[in-house]
Amino acid sequence: MPSPDEIFANWHGLVCNDLFATIRKTFELPSDDSYVYRAESFAMTLAQIEEQVETGTLKYKYQSHGKQIEVPPADITAYTSIFASTTDTSKALTSFYSNAKKESPRATVAEYLRSRRLSPFKIPKSKAHINPYYDLWAHSCQLTTFLGPLPDPSYSHPLNAKRTHPILPMFYHHFGCVVPTWEALNIIAQLTDSGVIDMASGNGYWTYLLRRMNLEVTAVDNMDSEYRMMWISDTVNADGIEYLKKSSGGKGKLLLMVYVVTAGSFTRRVLEAYRGDTIVVVGTQNANRYTGFSDCTVEEHFEKKMTSWEMACRVAMPSFAGKDEAMFVWKRNQGKAM
Repeated sequence: MPSPDEIFANWHGLVCNDLFATIRKTFELPSDDSYVYRAESFAMTLAQIEEQVETGTLKYKYQSHGKQIEVPPADITAYTSIFASTTDTSKALTSFYSNAKKESPRATVAEYLRSRRLSPFKIPKSKAHINPYYDLWAHSCQLTTFLGPLPDPSYSHPLNAKRTHPILPMFYHHFGCVVPTWEALNIIAQLTDSGVIDMASGNGYWTYLLRRMNLEVTAVDNMDSEYRMMWISDTVNADGIEYLKKSSGGKGKLLLMVYVVTAGSFTRRVLEAYRGDTIVVVGTQNANRYTGFSDCTVEEHFEKKMTSWEMACRVAMPSFAGKDEAMFVWKRNQGKAM
């Protein structure tokens, strides 16, 4: 398998507009590849995933007044373009809303995403930024006819959080659980000049991209999960809470937590052990409680249990079909006791 640097150096977008051909070429997978992509109860080879997708039956469905709506590819492109490095996210989101047909799925998604956005950051656009995961995710939205999350009770029900499209485990194994956007990476860069702790860093894709922006990042993970691709070779193999205890609670460092699932009390204990002033959480935005906490959303936890912290930013992240992801930034209120 090629090195991370080789993958980025040779990245020129999708191969023949084909998701699976791109995965095979990018990671130099054999034609008779038998690796099984696993995620909870899911287990399929790449060929099996491709076969499932090619049936055309695994598409996300939007409805209006009880009738299924055909989503135009242009609307999906408008959604994925919001997160491109070449666009101004706020302006792209405004355009996504203003150019939507009244009462269309696009209008509903756009209104929801706009209502949730809270960001004082100014992010420069970039034509040079490379992010294979973003390119592949954008194409997957076309394959699944997904143009963004809905503010619907059934959508945010915890039972639906366990459902997964076959494409997602493939992405998880090669890249991770959430696409790091140009906006998100720049927000993190603007928040710290003393380094980042990437807690539960997984295969290190977020760490790798942050380091490409010349940030000092320490990746910490207990390495219990299996990944097909590792993007870094220096992950600190440790329990996150123990690492913080031995590292002055991470004081002076930004704490980054990407898609930490609700199993156990890990999220709560990490937050209690942290002694720094900036926390960035990337994960579930709605109430399905797949990440963060089993009994409340991350926002609710901070409001009730961490009253000395204030939300400084909340921006939507690229979501997969049936998901609703966001990045949150909390800053410690220096006027309140630790």
